[in-house]
Amino acid sequence: MNCLSLNVRGIGVDVKVNWVRKLRIFHKSNFIGLQETQLTHHENLDIAACWRDQDYDYEGVDSDGRSGGLVSIWNINCFQKKEIGINGDTILANIYGPHDIGDQKILWWNLKSIKRSKPCNWVLFGDFNAVRRRDERFNSIFCPASASAFNKFILDAELRDFSMGGEKFTFMARVGAKLSKLEMFLACANFLNAFPSIVATAHTRELSDHSPITLISQDTDFGPPPFKLFNSWILKAGFYNTVHMAREIFIGYGSPHSYLAAKLRYLKGEIKKWKKQSDKTENQEILRIKDDVTQLERLAEFRQLTETELATRSQGLQRILELEKIAILDLKQKSRVKWTVEGDENTKFFHGYKWKK
Repeated sequence: MNCLSLNVRGIGVDVKVNWVRKLRIFHKSNFIGLQETQLTHHENLDIAACWRDQDYDYEGVDSDGRSGGLVSIWNINCFQKKEIGINGDTILANIYGPHDIGDQKILWWNLKSIKRSKPCNWVLFGDFNAVRRRDERFNSIFCPASASAFNKFILDAELRDFSMGGEKFTFMARVGAKLSKLEMFLACANFLNAFPSIVATAHTRELSDHSPITLISQDTDFGPPPFKLFNSWILKAGFYNTVHMAREIFIGYGSPHSYLAAKLRYLKGEIKKWKKQSDKTENQEILRIKDDVTQLERLAEFRQLTETELATRSQGLQRILELEKIAILDLKQKSRVKWTVEGDENTKFFHGYKWKK
Protein backbone atom coordinates (compact mmCIF):
# COMPACT_ATOMS: atom_id res chain seq x y z
CA MET A 1 0.00 0.00 0.00
CA ASN A 2 1.35 3.39 -1.04
CA CYS A 3 -0.31 6.42 0.50
CA LEU A 4 0.36 10.10 -0.28
CA SER A 5 -0.77 12.88 2.06
CA LEU A 6 -0.48 16.60 1.34
CA ASN A 7 -1.76 19.85 2.81
CA VAL A 8 -1.99 21.48 -0.61
CA ARG A 9 -2.98 24.95 0.68
CA GLY A 10 -5.49 25.50 -2.11
CA ILE A 11 -5.86 23.41 -5.26
CA GLY A 12 -7.90 25.75 -7.45
CA VAL A 13 -5.07 26.28 -9.97
CA ASP A 14 -3.63 23.98 -12.63
CA VAL A 15 -0.14 24.17 -11.12
CA LYS A 16 -1.26 22.51 -7.89
CA VAL A 17 -3.29 19.87 -9.75
CA ASN A 18 -0.27 19.06 -11.91
CA TRP A 19 1.94 18.85 -8.80
CA VAL A 20 -0.41 16.38 -7.11
CA ARG A 21 -0.46 14.22 -10.26
CA LYS A 22 3.34 14.25 -10.52
CA LEU A 23 3.68 13.28 -6.85
CA ARG A 24 1.13 10.50 -7.27
CA ILE A 25 2.92 9.10 -10.33
CA PHE A 26 6.42 9.43 -8.88
CA HIS A 27 5.53 7.71 -5.59
CA LYS A 28 3.17 5.26 -7.35
CA SER A 29 0.48 6.08 -4.80
CA ASN A 30 -2.79 4.17 -4.77
CA PHE A 31 -4.35 6.44 -2.14
CA ILE A 32 -4.13 10.24 -1.93
CA GLY A 33 -5.35 12.38 0.96
CA LEU A 34 -5.44 16.14 0.38
CA GLN A 35 -6.02 18.64 3.16
CA GLU A 36 -6.91 22.34 3.05
CA THR A 37 -8.18 22.20 -0.52
CA GLN A 38 -9.99 25.52 0.05
CA LEU A 39 -12.80 24.32 -2.26
CA THR A 40 -16.34 25.24 -1.21
CA HIS A 41 -17.54 22.65 -3.74
CA HIS A 42 -15.06 19.78 -3.90
CA GLU A 43 -16.94 18.31 -6.91
CA ASN A 44 -15.44 21.14 -9.00
CA LEU A 45 -11.95 19.68 -8.61
CA ASP A 46 -10.62 17.93 -11.72
CA ILE A 47 -10.06 14.59 -10.00
CA ALA A 48 -9.06 12.88 -13.24
CA ALA A 49 -6.25 15.42 -13.73
CA CYS A 50 -5.03 14.78 -10.19
CA TRP A 51 -5.02 11.02 -10.69
CA ARG A 52 -4.36 10.59 -14.45
CA ASP A 53 -5.59 6.99 -14.76
CA GLN A 54 -9.20 5.82 -15.12
CA ASP A 55 -9.61 3.44 -12.19
CA TYR A 56 -10.30 5.77 -9.28
CA ASP A 57 -12.99 6.86 -6.86
CA TYR A 58 -13.04 9.75 -4.42
CA GLU A 59 -14.79 11.47 -1.55
CA GLY A 60 -14.50 15.02 -0.29
CA VAL A 61 -15.50 17.50 2.36
CA ASP A 62 -16.21 21.09 1.34
CA SER A 63 -14.25 23.91 2.91
CA ASP A 64 -15.73 26.65 5.06
CA GLY A 65 -14.91 29.56 2.77
CA ARG A 66 -11.16 29.41 2.22
CA SER A 67 -10.60 27.41 5.38
CA GLY A 68 -10.17 23.64 5.35
CA GLY A 69 -11.53 21.15 2.83
CA LEU A 70 -10.61 17.48 2.31
CA VAL A 71 -10.40 15.24 -0.75
CA SER A 72 -9.44 11.55 -0.75
CA ILE A 73 -8.77 9.67 -4.02
CA TRP A 74 -7.99 5.98 -4.35
CA ASN A 75 -7.36 3.21 -6.85
CA ILE A 76 -10.54 1.11 -7.03
CA ASN A 77 -8.44 -1.95 -7.91
CA CYS A 78 -6.79 -1.70 -4.48
CA PHE A 79 -9.58 -0.22 -2.34
CA GLN A 80 -13.35 -0.50 -2.30
CA LYS A 81 -15.67 1.98 -0.61
CA LYS A 82 -18.09 0.09 1.64
CA GLU A 83 -19.72 0.06 5.03
CA ILE A 84 -16.75 -0.10 7.32
CA GLY A 85 -16.42 -1.83 10.65
CA ILE A 86 -15.85 -5.45 9.61
CA ASN A 87 -12.84 -7.27 11.07
CA GLY A 88 -9.97 -7.38 8.61
CA ASP A 89 -10.87 -4.16 6.82
CA THR A 90 -8.55 -1.16 6.89
CA ILE A 91 -9.77 2.35 7.55
CA LEU A 92 -7.73 5.22 6.12
CA ALA A 93 -8.72 8.47 7.83
CA ASN A 94 -7.71 11.74 6.15
CA ILE A 95 -7.34 14.36 8.91
CA TYR A 96 -7.12 18.14 8.93
CA GLY A 97 -6.94 19.18 12.57
CA PRO A 98 -8.24 22.50 13.93
CA HIS A 99 -5.95 25.17 15.35
CA ASP A 100 -7.91 25.81 18.54
CA ILE A 101 -6.98 23.49 21.40
CA GLY A 102 -10.61 23.15 22.49
CA ASP A 103 -11.65 22.06 19.00
CA GLN A 104 -8.68 19.69 18.90
CA LYS A 105 -9.81 17.94 22.08
CA ILE A 106 -13.30 17.49 20.59
CA LEU A 107 -11.79 15.98 17.43
CA TRP A 108 -9.52 13.62 19.41
CA TRP A 109 -12.51 12.45 21.46
CA ASN A 110 -14.65 11.86 18.37
CA LEU A 111 -11.90 9.97 16.55
CA LYS A 112 -11.24 7.81 19.58
CA SER A 113 -14.96 6.99 19.88
CA ILE A 114 -15.27 6.12 16.19
CA LYS A 115 -12.19 3.93 16.31
CA ARG A 116 -13.52 1.97 19.28
CA SER A 117 -16.83 1.42 17.48
CA LYS A 118 -15.11 0.12 14.33
CA PRO A 119 -12.84 -2.88 15.04
CA CYS A 120 -10.62 -2.51 11.96
CA ASN A 121 -7.03 -1.83 11.05
CA TRP A 122 -6.70 1.93 11.42
CA VAL A 123 -4.36 4.42 9.69
CA LEU A 124 -4.80 8.11 10.44
CA PHE A 125 -2.83 10.64 8.45
CA GLY A 126 -2.73 14.26 7.38
CA ASP A 127 -2.20 17.66 8.96
CA PHE A 128 -3.06 17.30 12.65
CA ASN A 129 -2.10 20.92 13.43
CA ALA A 130 -0.51 19.61 16.62
CA VAL A 131 2.93 18.41 17.69
CA ARG A 132 3.94 15.78 20.21
CA ARG A 133 7.16 17.28 21.58
CA ARG A 134 8.86 20.62 21.99
CA ASP A 135 11.60 19.70 19.50
CA GLU A 136 8.95 19.35 16.78
CA ARG A 137 8.72 23.14 16.63
CA PHE A 138 11.42 25.72 15.89
CA ASN A 139 11.01 29.49 15.88
CA SER A 140 7.39 28.68 16.69
CA ILE A 141 5.31 28.69 19.87
CA PHE A 142 5.06 25.31 21.62
CA CYS A 143 1.80 24.66 23.49
CA PRO A 144 2.31 22.02 26.22
CA ALA A 145 -1.46 21.62 26.73
CA SER A 146 -2.04 20.88 23.03
CA ALA A 147 0.85 18.40 22.92
CA SER A 148 -0.36 16.68 26.08
CA ALA A 149 -3.91 16.28 24.71
CA PHE A 150 -2.56 14.97 21.40
CA ASN A 151 -0.27 12.44 23.08
CA LYS A 152 -3.11 11.29 25.36
CA PHE A 153 -5.33 10.72 22.33
CA ILE A 154 -2.63 8.62 20.59
CA LEU A 155 -2.13 6.56 23.74
CA ASP A 156 -5.83 6.05 24.51
CA ALA A 157 -6.63 5.21 20.86
CA GLU A 158 -3.82 2.62 20.88
CA LEU A 159 -2.07 4.19 17.91
CA ARG A 160 1.61 4.42 17.10
CA ASP A 161 3.53 7.23 15.47
CA PHE A 162 5.73 6.20 12.54
CA SER A 163 9.39 7.11 12.69
CA MET A 164 9.37 9.38 9.65
CA GLY A 165 12.44 10.01 7.52
CA GLY A 166 13.20 12.89 5.21
CA GLU A 167 12.42 16.43 6.31
CA LYS A 168 12.68 17.12 10.04
CA PHE A 169 9.82 19.62 9.91
CA THR A 170 6.82 19.23 7.61
CA PHE A 171 5.65 22.87 7.75
CA MET A 172 7.57 26.10 7.16
CA ALA A 173 5.70 29.40 7.13
CA ARG A 174 6.46 31.60 4.14
CA VAL A 175 6.65 34.61 6.45
CA GLY A 176 8.91 34.40 9.48
CA ALA A 177 10.27 30.91 8.69
CA LYS A 178 8.37 29.18 11.52
CA LEU A 179 8.86 25.41 11.43
CA SER A 180 6.71 22.59 12.83
CA LYS A 181 6.12 18.87 12.37
CA LEU A 182 2.35 18.90 11.81
CA GLU A 183 1.96 16.02 9.34
CA MET A 184 2.33 12.37 10.29
CA PHE A 185 0.94 8.85 9.97
CA LEU A 186 -0.59 7.08 12.96
CA ALA A 187 -1.47 3.37 12.82
CA CYS A 188 -2.69 0.57 15.02
CA ALA A 189 -0.48 -2.37 15.97
CA ASN A 190 -2.29 -4.81 13.65
CA PHE A 191 -1.56 -2.66 10.62
CA LEU A 192 2.11 -2.31 11.56
CA ASN A 193 2.38 -6.08 11.96
CA ALA A 194 0.81 -6.60 8.52
CA PHE A 195 3.26 -4.18 6.87
CA PRO A 196 6.54 -4.53 8.79
CA SER A 197 8.65 -2.97 6.01
CA ILE A 198 6.47 0.08 5.36
CA VAL A 199 8.30 3.42 5.38
CA ALA A 200 7.03 6.94 6.17
CA THR A 201 8.85 9.88 4.58
CA ALA A 202 8.43 13.67 4.58
CA HIS A 203 9.48 15.12 1.23
CA THR A 204 10.72 18.50 0.07
CA ARG A 205 8.24 21.39 0.16
CA GLU A 206 7.71 22.90 -3.29
CA LEU A 207 4.36 24.49 -4.13
CA SER A 208 2.96 24.41 -0.61
CA ASP A 209 4.44 25.40 2.74
CA HIS A 210 3.69 21.84 3.85
CA SER A 211 5.70 18.75 2.93
CA PRO A 212 4.11 15.87 1.03
CA ILE A 213 4.37 12.76 3.20
CA THR A 214 4.24 9.18 1.96
CA LEU A 215 3.69 5.74 3.42
CA ILE A 216 5.28 3.30 0.97
CA SER A 217 5.57 -0.47 0.94
CA GLN A 218 6.92 -1.04 -2.57
CA ASP A 219 9.50 0.32 -4.99
CA THR A 220 8.75 2.73 -7.80
CA ASP A 221 9.86 2.14 -11.37
CA PHE A 222 8.89 3.86 -14.62
CA GLY A 223 9.72 3.30 -18.26
CA PRO A 224 11.12 5.89 -20.66
CA PRO A 225 8.78 8.69 -21.83
CA PRO A 226 7.69 8.85 -25.50
CA PHE A 227 9.29 11.34 -27.90
CA LYS A 228 7.03 14.23 -28.87
CA LEU A 229 7.61 17.81 -29.98
CA PHE A 230 6.08 20.40 -27.65
CA ASN A 231 5.42 24.09 -28.26
CA SER A 232 7.42 25.05 -25.16
CA TRP A 233 10.61 23.70 -26.76
CA ILE A 234 10.46 26.39 -29.43
CA LEU A 235 10.87 29.06 -26.74
CA LYS A 236 13.93 27.42 -25.20
CA ALA A 237 17.49 28.45 -25.96
CA GLY A 238 19.19 26.48 -28.70
CA PHE A 239 16.11 24.95 -30.35
CA TYR A 240 16.08 27.25 -33.39
CA ASN A 241 19.83 26.84 -33.98
CA THR A 242 19.51 23.06 -33.67
CA VAL A 243 16.80 22.89 -36.34
CA HIS A 244 18.62 25.40 -38.58
CA MET A 245 21.96 23.56 -38.40
CA ALA A 246 20.31 20.16 -38.97
CA ARG A 247 18.65 21.50 -42.10
CA GLU A 248 21.90 22.97 -43.43
CA ILE A 249 24.19 20.06 -42.57
CA PHE A 250 22.04 17.15 -43.69
CA ILE A 251 23.10 15.37 -46.91
CA GLY A 252 20.77 12.76 -48.41
CA TYR A 253 20.15 10.78 -51.61
CA GLY A 254 17.40 8.78 -53.28
CA SER A 255 13.85 9.58 -54.30
CA PRO A 256 12.13 12.69 -52.91
CA HIS A 257 10.12 10.57 -50.48
CA SER A 258 13.21 8.72 -49.23
CA TYR A 259 15.18 11.98 -48.99
CA LEU A 260 12.43 13.67 -46.94
CA ALA A 261 12.06 10.68 -44.63
CA ALA A 262 15.82 10.53 -44.03
CA LYS A 263 15.97 14.28 -43.39
CA LEU A 264 13.16 14.09 -40.85
CA ARG A 265 14.88 11.18 -39.09
CA TYR A 266 18.10 13.17 -38.92
CA LEU A 267 16.23 16.25 -37.63
CA LYS A 268 14.49 14.15 -35.00
CA GLY A 269 17.82 12.76 -33.85
CA GLU A 270 19.35 16.23 -33.54
CA ILE A 271 16.33 17.51 -31.61
CA LYS A 272 16.55 14.54 -29.25
CA LYS A 273 20.23 15.32 -28.61
CA TRP A 274 19.40 18.98 -27.95
CA LYS A 275 16.46 18.05 -25.70
CA LYS A 276 18.63 15.72 -23.65
CA GLN A 277 21.19 18.47 -23.08
CA SER A 278 18.47 21.07 -22.45
CA ASP A 279 16.79 18.82 -19.87
CA LYS A 280 20.14 18.25 -18.20
CA THR A 281 20.77 21.99 -17.94
CA GLU A 282 17.23 22.68 -16.71
CA ASN A 283 17.36 19.85 -14.18
CA GLN A 284 20.67 21.16 -12.89
CA GLU A 285 19.05 24.57 -12.43
CA ILE A 286 16.08 23.06 -10.60
CA LEU A 287 18.33 20.94 -8.39
CA ARG A 288 20.48 23.97 -7.61
CA ILE A 289 17.43 26.06 -6.70
CA LYS A 290 15.92 23.30 -4.59
CA ASP A 291 19.26 22.74 -2.88
CA ASP A 292 19.56 26.46 -2.12
CA VAL A 293 16.00 26.53 -0.75
CA THR A 294 16.60 23.37 1.29
CA GLN A 295 19.84 24.77 2.71
CA LEU A 296 18.05 27.95 3.75
CA GLU A 297 15.27 25.92 5.37
CA ARG A 298 17.87 23.83 7.20
CA LEU A 299 19.52 27.06 8.36
CA ALA A 300 16.14 28.36 9.52
CA GLU A 301 15.97 25.45 11.95
CA PHE A 302 18.82 27.02 13.94
CA ARG A 303 18.43 30.76 13.48
CA GLN A 304 16.16 33.35 11.92
CA LEU A 305 16.84 34.01 8.25
CA THR A 306 17.93 37.43 7.07
CA GLU A 307 15.83 39.50 4.69
CA THR A 308 18.24 38.61 1.87
CA GLU A 309 17.96 34.89 2.64
CA LEU A 310 14.17 35.06 2.80
CA ALA A 311 14.13 36.88 -0.55
CA THR A 312 16.43 34.24 -2.09
CA ARG A 313 14.11 31.47 -0.89
CA SER A 314 11.05 33.29 -2.23
CA GLN A 315 12.70 33.86 -5.63
CA GLY A 316 13.72 30.21 -5.80
CA LEU A 317 10.17 29.02 -5.09
CA GLN A 318 8.89 31.43 -7.75
CA ARG A 319 11.31 30.04 -10.33
CA ILE A 320 10.19 26.49 -9.53
CA LEU A 321 6.59 27.66 -10.00
CA GLU A 322 7.47 29.10 -13.44
CA LEU A 323 9.04 25.83 -14.54
CA GLU A 324 5.98 23.94 -13.27
CA LYS A 325 3.73 26.16 -15.40
CA ILE A 326 5.77 25.23 -18.49
CA ALA A 327 5.33 21.57 -17.59
CA ILE A 328 1.56 22.10 -17.36
CA LEU A 329 1.48 23.56 -20.89
CA ASP A 330 3.33 20.48 -22.15
CA LEU A 331 0.88 18.15 -20.40
CA LYS A 332 -2.12 20.01 -21.83
CA GLN A 333 -0.63 19.74 -25.32
CA LYS A 334 0.15 16.08 -24.73
CA SER A 335 -3.54 15.42 -24.03
CA ARG A 336 -4.37 16.89 -27.44
CA VAL A 337 -1.64 15.09 -29.37
CA LYS A 338 -3.73 12.26 -30.76
CA TRP A 339 -4.56 11.39 -34.33
CA THR A 340 -8.28 11.80 -34.90
CA VAL A 341 -10.38 11.57 -38.03
CA GLU A 342 -13.52 13.66 -38.61
CA GLY A 343 -15.96 13.86 -41.54
CA ASP A 344 -17.16 11.41 -44.19
CA GLU A 345 -15.11 9.18 -46.46
CA ASN A 346 -14.55 12.01 -48.95
CA THR A 347 -13.61 14.74 -46.44
CA LYS A 348 -11.27 13.88 -43.55
CA PHE A 349 -9.33 16.21 -41.25
CA PHE A 350 -6.37 15.01 -39.19
CA HIS A 351 -5.56 16.86 -35.98
CA GLY A 352 -2.39 16.60 -33.91
CA TYR A 353 0.93 14.96 -34.52
CA LYS A 354 3.12 12.28 -33.00
CA TRP A 355 6.53 11.12 -34.08
CA LYS A 356 7.32 7.46 -33.75
CA LYS A 357 10.69 6.38 -32.45
